Parts: sequence; structure tokens; C-alpha cells
Amino acid sequence: MRIAEIALSAIIAFAVVYVIYQNDRGNSVLLSSTSNNYTVAINSVPKAMADSLLAIPVTITGERNEKIKFLFRYALPKMRDIEHLYRYGATPLTVVDSSAGLYQANVRIGAKGTLSYYYIEIRDPVGRNIAGLKNTDGQPLTTLAIGQVDSWVKYGYYICLFIAALLVTMGAFGSIRIIAGKAEAESAGKIFLLAALFTIVAVFVLGNLYRLQLIAGGWQGTPWGINVSDNLKQILVIYLIFISLAFRIVKTKSSKMQTIFPKAALEYMGIVSFFVMITALILPLFVGKDYENIPVIFYAFLALLVISYFLVLRRTKHA
Repeated sequence: MRIAEIALSAIIAFAVVYVIYQNDRGNSVLLSSTSNNYTVAINSVPKAMADSLLAIPVTITGERNEKIKFLFRYALPKMRDIEHLYRYGATPLTVVDSSAGLYQANVRIGAKGTLSYYYIEIRDPVGRNIAGLKNTDGQPLTTLAIGQVDSWVKYGYYICLFIAALLVTMGAFGSIRIIAGKAEAESAGKIFLLAALFTIVAVFVLGNLYRLQLIAGGWQGTPWGINVSDNLKQILVIYLIFISLAFRIVKTKSSKMQTIFPKAALEYMGIVSFFVMITALILPLFVGKDYENIPVIFYAFLALLVISYFLVLRRTKHA
């Protein structure tokens, strides 16, 4: 393996894990809304420690008098119809510095894994809603209650994920070199097998411990759940195990096994492993947490894996 390939693989793997780490932290963004000469601004708080009182600064510019009410609206405990915002509780915002338009919303954070729903509302003297602040999609703001995660679990998870991403990227580069006739298939098989093992440890062992301590949640991949991230990572593990075993079988002297797993087909599938990894680790950061049709996608991928393999197999036979 060339030094340049290892270095580039390490950079790519670090970039992937860094993006995941930053997303797991829950990045705060500035939200603002202007209506009827009032502007409300708040820095979002995606995550907060469970069973605590969270103080969120709120900035409001516009006319201020005793008849204008600046309210903090929040979902009541055990409230089921979260989408019915008119049923939310209401309490005045805490005044920090009225002349500067600085206020504070006190959010009660619940048990691990629960969401707190809230938004800001401004009412005129007759009680009409004239301004306020909700999420960009018109839904209430949310904060996820999280717990403390042991350092060895947290950093062990990210380290294993980094090693897995590093090995997959190295395996993809190795597949390119095999196509160019500069490497043997056996070496790529060992790399993908190690990648599969580290992915299993990261996803199924440390990842589950991480989630259990963070939000008191468990594995939600098919057939146990519809979590997008879990299902895509499950797909990645299956794919890596498949190609690592297939690369190993290429070594056999049996002509029948050589036909089932032709080296030329696996070389291209080794390259595809990189894109499967990127999709499994990065795509969930930009889509919803749960998707009811994800089991269909999961089983469709398994079918696609078989179909695409035999399409490549057919092509290599005629090459």
C-alpha cells in the first residue's frame, strides 16, 4: 500500500468521522423571525442534559409596553397531540434587560431520549398572535434530552468508526490497484474483512452502548425498527462481510468457486464499498431520523446486491 494512499485514506476517514462527531454534538444555529415590526431571535439548542432546567436567551426587537405580552409556549407533560400548538402552556418570558430586548426562556428538560417542544409568541393587547418564533418548517422548536456517556464508550466508538472508514477507503484504493494489475485480490479481502469487524464493533457494540447511555435507546434496524441511520449501517456491514468473504474465496483453486466469485467483478464491488460507506454514514445526517419505508429500502438493497453482482458477473464473462 502506497504511503500517499494511506495518507489520503486517513484524511477521508477523519473527515467522515469529524462530520459525524459534529452532528452528534448538536450544532446550534441562529433562528429569527420578523412580523408586524417585531423580530425574535434565538440560538437553537438541539440537545441538553436530561432532567434539568435549560435557560435559553431570546432577543426581541420592537415596541414594548405592558399590554404586549412576550410568551414562552411549551408542550405540557405527557401531551400527545404535539402538533396542536394552541394547546401549549404559556408563561411570560423572563426579563433579562428589557431596554436591550433581552429575555430568557426556561425550558424543562425531561428524561433521557425525550423531546421538549416549545416556541415563542407575541400577543397584542386583545390577545391576538402578532409575531413569534417557531422552527423553519413552522413546527415548534425541540431539544433532545441526553445523558452522560462514558468516555471509553464515546471515544472507542469514534475510533472504531475511524478505523473502519480508513480500511474501507484503503480497500477501495486497493481494488483500483488490482484492476491496474498492481496488487493481489487476497490483500483487499483481508482489508475488507478487518473493515467489517471494526464496523460491527462500532455499530453493534459500542454504538449501542453509546445510544443506551445517551438517550436510553436501542438498535432500530430492520426488522426491529425504521431508523434510517441504523438500517444504512446494517447495509454497510452486510456489504463488507459479503465482499470480504468473496475476495477470500477467489483464492480457492476450485473452478466452480472462481466462476461464482470472479476477481474482476469483485474489484469493482470493492470500489463501490467506498460509496456504500459514505451513504451509510453521511446520508442519515441530512434526512429524517425515522422513515417508515426504510425496511423496503433495506430488502431492496439486498436484492440489488445480488442482481448487480450477477450483472457484473455476466459482463466479466463476456470481457
